[in-house]
Amino acid sequence: MQHELLGAGSLGAVALLAAALGLAGCADTAIVHYSYYNSAYTPGHVDLAAASGQSLAVIRDNPFPEDVDNRGVVAAMQGRNFGPKMYFAQVQRPDDKYGYKVILDFGSKGGSYDECMRPPSPPAHTPAKGEISVFAVFCVGNLLLTDALGSISGASGPDDPRFQRLIGDIMVALTPPYLPDRDHHCFMRAC
Repeated sequence: MQHELLGAGSLGAVALLAAALGLAGCADTAIVHYSYYNSAYTPGHVDLAAASGQSLAVIRDNPFPEDVDNRGVVAAMQGRNFGPKMYFAQVQRPDDKYGYKVILDFGSKGGSYDECMRPPSPPAHTPAKGEISVFAVFCVGNLLLTDALGSISGASGPDDPRFQRLIGDIMVALTPPYLPDRDHHCFMRAC
């Protein structure tokens, strides 16, 4: 049996190959952007939403036609936030005092800031073709608290780990464990 030891040049080639494989894995990375500019959000909203029971999940333009009733997308949202875990249903509870909701709009490339005021629409499905983008908002009633925009490519369904990671990252971006505007003070001047 013959054993070879890797020389310095061979180690460099192995390191280069490992780096290339690592970069290739980045193609499946979920990309998430968020903005909290002048947000009314505080981590207390997550505490209250979690304590008050299931919040409303509004799913627009689900990219997976086989997920006819949006249950797969809603399942991907369950308990994926920072802080006390939030859970969701697609029907608003009659005893809901606060009106917390998360809206996932897959048909939008950036959405609008009146998403919280739009009434829920009947489920529509836009088959996924390569990249899946979602604009998400966390609201209390008609008040926008936080928003996030994310995308992933190659997800085959709501159970796909890449899609699960995208929705998890979106939920984390919507529920930061800090005050988003803490370093931005307007006081008497225009913001």
